Amino acid sequence: MSQDQILENISIIVLSVSLWTGRKKLRPEDLKLADGSELPPDKLATLGSKRVMDPSALAPFATFKRRAERAVLGVGTRFLGGYAVPMERLKILMGDLAEIGREFDEAKETFLAEYDTAVEEWIAENPGWESVIRNAVEEIDYVRTQLSFSVQTFTINPVEGHENGLTAEVNGLAEQLRHEVRQQALATWDSSFRGKLEVGQKAVRPIRSMLDKIEGLVFLEPGLNELVTGIRLTLSGLPKTGPIKGRDFAALCGAIHLLGNIPEAREIAENPPVEEEPAEELPAEEAEPMEEAREIEVVPFTPYVPQFEEAPSEWF
Repeated sequence: MSQDQILENISIIVLSVSLWTGRKKLRPEDLKLADGSELPPDKLATLGSKRVMDPSALAPFATFKRRAERAVLGVGTRFLGGYAVPMERLKILMGDLAEIGREFDEAKETFLAEYDTAVEEWIAENPGWESVIRNAVEEIDYVRTQLSFSVQTFTINPVEGHENGLTAEVNGLAEQLRHEVRQQALATWDSSFRGKLEVGQKAVRPIRSMLDKIEGLVFLEPGLNELVTGIRLTLSGLPKTGPIKGRDFAALCGAIHLLGNIPEAREIAENPPVEEEPAEELPAEEAEPMEEAREIEVVPFTPYVPQFEEAPSEWF
């Protein structure tokens, strides 16, 4: 697909999420130094910062920002300081971002309504430092301007005669997509697969998400269609309920390997774990008499995870 066709198929999204940290620069007069002690000069060391309120009160806003970033990366890939999103996924994504923005604004109004109370509670929790905190407290109108959530979306076209820079960025989109999928596959392996011999149904969800992302951007490199089709066929053959183990687990590891170049996943895919069949119980009259109990040494079992010096260079 040509550069012009790629640009016609994507929209650029820029997330503008501003967070207030609740911190102010620490000043020398804020410290209680022993007589004769001396602070180093600024060129040698800086004092850092002080908190003017409990950081947990501001934590929800960082969560909203991460949710928005995950939503965009679920369908798009990083591009030109923003994200390239396929046009066909734009409407649903903008709806999701609008909902996150609405929740952000609601949390902001609640926070501002409780701002003075939160500051006083923080002061009460830090006796002896009341003046240090009060001197650093910002006016509520300033805090209001520091907390914001907005989304910009636009399309782009090169300026005639100056296309080279944009061409290089567009040509790098396919590799950026691969990189993000590899990173997500590795994170999924570490969180749900590493050191295990079976997984639950939830472990399949991030793999499906990766395939959805690739499918939406497959026009960047049509050859990826074959990869997605093969992995979807593998997933369709897995049990729909209960744990995934044995050869099914190995097949899932094979999919993770293809997406993330993970050597351990390849090893399991090529050497499926053997499922132990339950021992058959003999009828009571055929059972041999029990031997006298004796002490045995119990040795803990640790699953073996093969290690490789380096991962394969190809993605698929």
